[in-house]
Amino acid sequence: MTTLIINDVTAVTIDPSRRIITDASIVIEDDTIVAIGKSEALASKYPQADRIIEGHGKIALPGLIDAHAHSPQAMLRGVADDLPWRPYLEDYIWPLQGSYDADDADISLQLCILEMITTGTTCYVDPLVHSRYDFDRQAATIERMGIRAVMAKSVMDQTALAQQVGVIDEGMLETEEKSLAEAAVAIDKWHGAANGRIQVWYGPRVPREPATACSPEFYTKVAALAQEKGVGITVHLAGEKEDLPFFRREYDALPVEFIERVGMVGPNVLLAMCCWVSEEEIEILKRTDTKVAHCPSANMKMASGVAKVREMRAAGVTVGLGCDSGANNNCYDMIREMKAASLLQNIHTMDAEALTAEDVLEMATIEGAKAVGQADTLGSLEVGKKADVILVNPRQPHAVPNFDIISNLVYTGQGTDVETVIIDGQIVMQDRQLLTGDREAILTEAEERGQNLLERTGIRVASSWPIE
Repeated sequence: MTTLIINDVTAVTIDPSRRIITDASIVIEDDTIVAIGKSEALASKYPQADRIIEGHGKIALPGLIDAHAHSPQAMLRGVADDLPWRPYLEDYIWPLQGSYDADDADISLQLCILEMITTGTTCYVDPLVHSRYDFDRQAATIERMGIRAVMAKSVMDQTALAQQVGVIDEGMLETEEKSLAEAAVAIDKWHGAANGRIQVWYGPRVPREPATACSPEFYTKVAALAQEKGVGITVHLAGEKEDLPFFRREYDALPVEFIERVGMVGPNVLLAMCCWVSEEEIEILKRTDTKVAHCPSANMKMASGVAKVREMRAAGVTVGLGCDSGANNNCYDMIREMKAASLLQNIHTMDAEALTAEDVLEMATIEGAKAVGQADTLGSLEVGKKADVILVNPRQPHAVPNFDIISNLVYTGQGTDVETVIIDGQIVMQDRQLLTGDREAILTEAEERGQNLLERTGIRVASSWPIE
């Protein structure tokens, strides 16, 4: 058994009482928190440790959970800015991702994990892991770099219909037989791997025009498979205004009504976006305990709409927080995402208390843990939970004076304030130094591969201003 003690921190526990413990110590044995409390009281109980981290007044938080993050798009940062969703996807994202090989996907994943760890994210949900990315290789990279991940294997059945419409790049399409077979293999091999850090879910494609890659019957089939195998499902839903007439025309239903009709609701289902979900549909989400991943920065950038987060939370719906992607958010910084979530709801509702700093911190921690079905082990600093801990340095020019810890963290903080990250009891970053990967090598290869990708696809990305 290995013991790690973190001393002299202010512990923001996110426990049921929402305690903030000053002059605190956190005791970790192997991968689990075994004690948390005043340093003075714990010193006599744990006089020795294999390793000690002196916090020097830093803020200790549970690791942040990104409930929706497309890792392949880390390498597409800035390729499709200032565009609405149709040309964004059809002219840029699908052709570029459809041209990826496994090496491209792997370095994009490494770049994504590098940014996540160095900004305090310890767990994330990747909603569409395609066949061309090499699932085994992606999982091995996640295992090696030490992060916690939910990998949703992309699945679909209407490949021929999508091909007929012709807007989805061929490289993004998979057959029903292949996608479901690969998902089954991935679940058997990787679900629960890396001491439970890796989870494998189903990731059916979004129900949306112009190319509906999944039939209603297929959604029902996937829901049954997920129940049979004891895994989750994540799917984009009602992210754009144009989705509403599509659902009315094709299914004579509202988006959540359709999802309930095909049986893809429940505690193991995580719906991403939900910008155009009505208050009536919120009742369905509540009744079925279906979870939601809110992505405010991406929604604002693409002018997609505003999810009714305040109403969902008031109704008792679990709402996690997601950065979405490097292409439509341009970063994977959950601390910045918390501020975006709060401000968006405030201006949308014209109520400065619509979503408080405390609310969004819950969404990034304990609500995120609920969203990924791991609230018993993640999302708070409590005895018996997994040791996913981040240390944030509040002594920054942009964060002083510090009258209110939570307010400062959300409204003045940024991911680079995170100095140390512990995942599953292992130190993966200390003093801003990543210990599970070569930072410079990742950045160099991602830059080179990104440029090569543009060259071989013929997609041009350049400033509209003259560059001399």
